Amino acid sequence: METVKKGPDFLYFILVICYVVSEYAERIYWTSDIFSVSRFNFLDYFILFGSGVYLCYKITVWKKLLEKPYILLPLILAIGALCGLLLMFLDQDWKHRKVVFTVIIDIFLCLMAYGKNYKKLLQWLVFVPAATLLIAGLGLLTGLTQEFVKVGQEESTHSLGIIYPNTWGYIAFQTMLLVWYLYLRKKPLISFAMFWLTGVFMYFVIGCKTIAGLSLAFPLISLLTVQMEKRERAPGKKPGAIGWLAIALPILCYALSIGLCLAKEWVAVTFYPTELHPNAPLHSTAMRFVQGGLALDYFGFPLFGRQMTLKAPLYLDPSTGVVEHLYVMDNAYATFTITKGVLWIAACLAWLTFAQWRGWKNKDYSILLIGSFMLIFAVMERPGLEVWYNFVMLYPLASIAEPDTKKASGKRLR
Repeated sequence: METVKKGPDFLYFILVICYVVSEYAERIYWTSDIFSVSRFNFLDYFILFGSGVYLCYKITVWKKLLEKPYILLPLILAIGALCGLLLMFLDQDWKHRKVVFTVIIDIFLCLMAYGKNYKKLLQWLVFVPAATLLIAGLGLLTGLTQEFVKVGQEESTHSLGIIYPNTWGYIAFQTMLLVWYLYLRKKPLISFAMFWLTGVFMYFVIGCKTIAGLSLAFPLISLLTVQMEKRERAPGKKPGAIGWLAIALPILCYALSIGLCLAKEWVAVTFYPTELHPNAPLHSTAMRFVQGGLALDYFGFPLFGRQMTLKAPLYLDPSTGVVEHLYVMDNAYATFTITKGVLWIAACLAWLTFAQWRGWKNKDYSILLIGSFMLIFAVMERPGLEVWYNFVMLYPLASIAEPDTKKASGKRLR
């Protein structure tokens, strides 16, 4: 672990940035085949072999292994062979097997974050989502990107060069969270202006109600967390009710999601529009659980994950009076239980719980707040449980540099 910690951080930063860039490049709605999704696979190849090279570099500087070269060389050869085998495996069916690549890289990046400067990593990362929105928007002016609107909502939804309006929303939300955590925690007026103006814009122009609601709520709750960070904490103090709730939120969100998915008939009857109640404001939210329930009934709870491929459409029980077939999976908890497996989802929830706990232990209530919003967001969208979007997953083993605290301590000592 000391070997992982030592050495220049920027090599690790480059891998993380390339990983996020590879995901966001696929989310720009390009007009030309030159910028098609398949063209960006080279970034995934770079990340795969770059991670292998980075691991080999760490092995070669491990003092104990330097004394045993007969172990060092076989290890390096084994890493190269594994990278080659994984590449061959992925090349056979990249679209469906990329989930294996994602699981491996997520685990690797989370573990290699040990000892890295977390704040500096985020200072590098913040440019990626911001640049993605800028490139997509400028692409509309130059003809490189195009619009996408929701069916039946052509006048009230826009994607501004991104593949889907909701996708524009969550990229903008990640950008705001990064900017707030790095620069605006002590500037509530600017924070309110940023989140609320963007939230209103997303509601009326983009048409992303989920992110609009989260954007309006975030600055209000952030006032409480900033005040809590200023208070002195007694040594050995345990989390209170709110603290334990935030720490246990990964498990609570999973239990809620799976519980509602398994009760999909009740959810559909209760929250879907009917002739007597045509206005159903929670229809979009309820759809996440109905779709998840249909998938879980068919695919079950695989231990190691499986592809979601259907030979025939799946329909909701007709006795409910609701016509619904499986066509999209947005709830991250149900989706990854199937595609990545029960073992992965258990490890992921434990990891996120550890991240929440470490946020509380470090008195970093801001990261605890961001982690909570990411977990709630995961109920609605899949990126909430993926490292390229949920940067809190890189937090548990990283080094948390608090220059303000150090300066304050220095003043007290003088």
